[in-house]
Amino acid sequence: MSTVSSRRKPLLEWMDQGDPELTPILMADALSTTASYLGISTRTDGESTSFTNPRKSAITPEMIVSCSREIGAHFHWSLGSATPFDAIEFLDDVSLEAREESDERGDIRRFTTIRTPAGTVSEVFLTPADAPGCWLEHLIKTEEDLPVLAFLVEKSAQASIENDRVREKLTAKFRAEAADWPDSTPFYAIIGIPAFCLTSNLFVDPTTAFYLMEDHNVVMERLFEAYEQANAVWVECAATAGADFALGAINGLELYSPSIYQKYFIPQARRLREMANKAGMLHWVHTCGRMSQLVNAGVYGDMGVNVLESLSAPPIGDVEDIGASRARLGKAIVTRGGVNVDLFYETDIEVIRRRTREVLESTRGYRHMIGDTNDSYPPYPRENILALVDEVYASGRALPAAHTDP
Repeated sequence: MSTVSSRRKPLLEWMDQGDPELTPILMADALSTTASYLGISTRTDGESTSFTNPRKSAITPEMIVSCSREIGAHFHWSLGSATPFDAIEFLDDVSLEAREESDERGDIRRFTTIRTPAGTVSEVFLTPADAPGCWLEHLIKTEEDLPVLAFLVEKSAQASIENDRVREKLTAKFRAEAADWPDSTPFYAIIGIPAFCLTSNLFVDPTTAFYLMEDHNVVMERLFEAYEQANAVWVECAATAGADFALGAINGLELYSPSIYQKYFIPQARRLREMANKAGMLHWVHTCGRMSQLVNAGVYGDMGVNVLESLSAPPIGDVEDIGASRARLGKAIVTRGGVNVDLFYETDIEVIRRRTREVLESTRGYRHMIGDTNDSYPPYPRENILALVDEVYASGRALPAAHTDP
């Protein structure tokens, strides 16, 4: 795993050649973990959490570093995502407009409209006052909207490849996010594989996406290719800005079939891993649902992923025997997670202590970063996070976190 750059960071050093008997504590979201620890909100009142609208918060990098140091947990930080939306401002014939409305409950609806020569599409994203955000309407609603998706993806890919201003903007966006953090911070850029990104909520609801893949397969595969060409540029931008990982999600078998994995996800993920490694980064894949069958079939080894999360147990996932699954993944893959999101909301803290001990024992001898299986809202109760931390340190196997001041 020596593909990472010469800028050594404690967590990366451990991934590369550290003692597998030591276990870093790494939660999915440093911002939410710090909010739990400090007892404050992750959100700024009146702000949407839409994917296309960067999250704002009163929590500062200094607070996150301090939390990490005080509880002895590691953290990693997102430099943001790379998507076709990053190129829209450089497309003369495409426009994006967004507006927000709040109701008396404090719920926020963000309305986004994209106009192209191929047509106009719009989406609605809801940020409830006290719950996670979600799409109420997707940009691509029916096959009649497919020409707009095709125009947007192909034109943005062309601009990413040919227009230096797109590269400069994306690199600057990533660099600006990295600027306030200590040198020891591991950074990731969100860069997904094409077939997942173009069939997930970012553009289209999955049900409609399956019809598009079946009824308009030639067009969809053409868009996968264009997206992948753009990915090659976006990976370079992320690496130039200092990203250590290219991180992307892929749903498990709760949504996609084994045949879709074989035809699209495996070869695309493998090529993205090759791009990332060539640029000096590692490839990190998030799957928090039904992944047990994929593990047993050797899918993640075929992808060549460097880091995999999150080994969710039922009812969220289906990894019932975490020890067997971790052994099947082998020593070449670093893993993270194992402690279900739902357990962090339990009122009986012994539940999370017991699961923490189980994960520690089941992953022993392999490089595994213990933590939750996804980010979540609202922030977890503080005592539940501290219970996990206490169990890991009590085991004598914790990899201490060390950060310099920002």
